[in-house]
Amino acid sequence: MFSLANPLRLLANDVLSCVCMKKASWLTSKDAFYFSKKGENMTHSSKKKLTGLSVFAVSMITITSVDSIRNLPGSATLGAQSVFFFLIAAILFFIPVGLVCAELTTMFPEQGGVYLWGKKAFGENFGFLALWFQFAENLVYYPTLLIFILATLFFPFSQHASNDPKLMFFAINIVFWGVTLLNFLGLKISAIFTEIMGLLGTIIPMLLICGVGLFWFFSKGDMNQITLNLHTIFPVFDGNTLSITFTSVVLSLTGMEIATVYANEVKNPQKSYPKALLIATIFILATLTLGSLAISTVVGPNSSTLNLGIMQFFTEFFAVIHMPFMTVVIAICIVLGGLASLNNWIIAPLKGLSSSAKDGFFSARFSRENKNKAPVYMLISQGIVVSALSSIFIFIPSVNEGMWLLNILMTQLYMIMYIAIFISFIAVRYKYPTLARPFKVPGGNVGAWIIAIFGLLASSGTILISFKPDPSVGISSPYMFIIALFIGLFVFSIPALVAIIVRQKNISNQL
Repeated sequence: MFSLANPLRLLANDVLSCVCMKKASWLTSKDAFYFSKKGENMTHSSKKKLTGLSVFAVSMITITSVDSIRNLPGSATLGAQSVFFFLIAAILFFIPVGLVCAELTTMFPEQGGVYLWGKKAFGENFGFLALWFQFAENLVYYPTLLIFILATLFFPFSQHASNDPKLMFFAINIVFWGVTLLNFLGLKISAIFTEIMGLLGTIIPMLLICGVGLFWFFSKGDMNQITLNLHTIFPVFDGNTLSITFTSVVLSLTGMEIATVYANEVKNPQKSYPKALLIATIFILATLTLGSLAISTVVGPNSSTLNLGIMQFFTEFFAVIHMPFMTVVIAICIVLGGLASLNNWIIAPLKGLSSSAKDGFFSARFSRENKNKAPVYMLISQGIVVSALSSIFIFIPSVNEGMWLLNILMTQLYMIMYIAIFISFIAVRYKYPTLARPFKVPGGNVGAWIIAIFGLLASSGTILISFKPDPSVGISSPYMFIIALFIGLFVFSIPALVAIIVRQKNISNQL
């Protein structure tokens, strides 16, 4: 008799392996020299295990690095138009990022990511700027992720708590400092924490959202909140539509640079990596688009909020099928996935930033690690900055408004990093014309320029358009919103400029 046990066991092993590799991808590719050359480098046996990764494995690494439930409520406000905008964003941004990062990764196989690419193109200062804006983006990301986690946790018990800014401020700090202290124990304990929580709270809920959306659309036609046809898919271009589109959709598609570290580990990368990229792109676009449509269908594009959209969706669904108790179960799963994501990001960027200390951007003392190889001083400094950022919820009357402000600032900082990547890509094409490229963007230099121009236009366009507040979020003062964004960009740029100036002075004094 045929049994599902063995195939399911094999599938579970494959998925778990990819989740474990996902953790490795954070540790190796979050643009860092995560381990020094004094024996802390990846062992030969570890490298051997990763050699010859299958197309499926690399696809799963990419999927788990990019796919995020947290971004669905934002793109759900687009309604049926999300189909059009995800397709355009994929062509202009998502695919160019994947292709460019794959070539740069296979061209410079040593670890270093954004910092290394910028350094090879224009020197250490440019590489540091690119790395810094990636790090700064993470600082802004933490409060928004924590708001999502906490709103999901509180929702089944008290919707009022989910919208209480002061309560959110204190809860953010309690959770963030708790996870920070966990990372004092080192990467091994951190990895175990992530591997246990990651699968249950990421892939399964995402597939469930898509499945519920399809069920609702075809069986609850009279309750659908959107209409799906050619007229509703194609948008009417106005300032309000563009504002929310290029912030929520593009933000949903960021992170491809993380998984490209494994482009070198694929057998025959020139053929296999594009296949893996194609599979991942289709899956990511399908789940993000279907997930956005699902929330729009059940909750309505005008009713979905950034912090509660997911739980509004599941509450409606489980009420219809008379299983309200499942709302608590799914909330716990999503919280576990969110904590795993938070834990992934909390130490990896610091490891990347500490690598720049080797080139004199920070003192070696500041990046000193404890016996568990955790950069304690940097972790504490990061926690202080995140606590300061979370205070925005004390001064802004709406949690939704504060979350949108941080989302926009995070997107702008992230886009600056992507601009640096595309510029570096073109520069190294001409600076190192004979250097081996196991994977190369097709079309020669013409193809490279086309891909880079697409990426630069999408990244810079996103920054410019995102300054216009989205009225559906309920911004209390559009002018103060824009001023706050400019202040945020200025404040986050100052430390990088100071570090570069101090380094240049130190170099001059040594001559």
